[in-house]
Amino acid sequence: MKVDPNLLSIQPENTIQEAMTKLNQLGKLQPDNALLVMTNEGHLTGIVNDGDIRRALLKGFTMETPVEEIATKSPIVVSEKMAEGDLKELIKINRIHNLPVIDDTGKVVYVERFDIDYQESSKQICAVIMAGGEGLRLRPLTEKLPKPMLTVGEKPILRIIIESLKNVGIRKILINIRYLGDIIQDYFKDGSDFNVQIDYIQEPHPMGTAGSLGLIPEHLKPQSPFLVINGDLLTTLNFKSFRDFHLAERFDFTLCGRPYKVKVPFGYPVIEGDIVTEFKEKPTFTHLVNSGIYCLSPELIKYVAPNEYMDMPDLIKAAIENGKRVGVFPLREKFHEIGQPESYSAAEKFYADHFRA
Repeated sequence: MKVDPNLLSIQPENTIQEAMTKLNQLGKLQPDNALLVMTNEGHLTGIVNDGDIRRALLKGFTMETPVEEIATKSPIVVSEKMAEGDLKELIKINRIHNLPVIDDTGKVVYVERFDIDYQESSKQICAVIMAGGEGLRLRPLTEKLPKPMLTVGEKPILRIIIESLKNVGIRKILINIRYLGDIIQDYFKDGSDFNVQIDYIQEPHPMGTAGSLGLIPEHLKPQSPFLVINGDLLTTLNFKSFRDFHLAERFDFTLCGRPYKVKVPFGYPVIEGDIVTEFKEKPTFTHLVNSGIYCLSPELIKYVAPNEYMDMPDLIKAAIENGKRVGVFPLREKFHEIGQPESYSAAEKFYADHFRA
C-alpha cells in the first residue's frame, strides 16, 4: 500500500514529545508506524519509531530533545525504479513495515507499507489482568463490588482495560479473580459480547501480585511473551507497542516504569569522593517507578510455584538470579492508578480528558 510521506513526516527540529504524539495518533489508525525525519525539501535524514524513543529516554534524553538526535541516520530506502520482486525480497529479509521509496534526487516519493506481523498474529498474544484484590482502601465502595468493577465514565475499570487491549488487536485475555469474582464472570462471561476471548484464573486464597500465574492451566499457558496488567489502572499506553519493545530488546521480563518526581526539602551537595563539585538547593529528582504493567516470556512461569504466595518483586528477583534479562520500558503515556478514594474521584476527569472521543 502506497502512503503519502507527508502523513508520516516530521522535521529534524521537532521534539521527542511531538514525535510521540504523532506516533500515538497514527497508532489509532494502523500499527507499527515509523516517522520519516525529512527536510522541507522532502529529503530523508532519518527514521524514528517508538522503540527509538524509549531507548533514548532510558539513555537520558528528554521529551524536548530534537528527533534528529535519536533517529536512525541510515535507514533502508529503495529507488522507485526497483522491480517489485526485488522489493518484496528486501522487505522479507529485513522485516520491514514501512519502506521509503525515493527518486533520483533522493526525495521521498511515497512510503510502501506492509501490514505484516512478523512475530505472530495478535490474536495469539495473551494478556493476564490481575483482578482478585479486595480493594480495602476503597471501602465502603468495594464492600459489594470488586475494585476493577468500579465504574469510570459509566464503564467498569476492567472493561476499559479490555477495550484498550482489543483496540490494538489483543483479544486473548485471562482474568485473575478471587474477591467477588462471580460479579466479574457474570459481567464478561466468555468475552464474546466484547469481541474478545476471556478465561479465568480462580485464586483459592490471596496469592500476591504474581502467585496466580502458577495456577494457569496447561492448555491456557501463553506460548509467547505475554502481558500482565493490574486491574486498577487507566493508561493510554499502546499495549502492543510495549510488547514489541520487549521483543525488540530481547528481554525476558520487562516492567513498565513511569516517572515519579521526588523533591528534596534540603540543600543537596553533589559529591565525588569527598569533594563537593556542585550544590543544589532543594532539588527535584525524577525516578522510574513500577506502574503495574509487565511483559513476561512464558518460561518465567516456572519460577512461580502453584498455590504459593508470590509478589512481582519476588518474581523479578528470581528472574535476575537465574540470569534472565530484566529491562524497563519508560512510560510517557498518560497513566492513572486507582487505589484510594481521592484517586477514584480523579479518575472520572482522567477518563474524560484522555479516553472520550
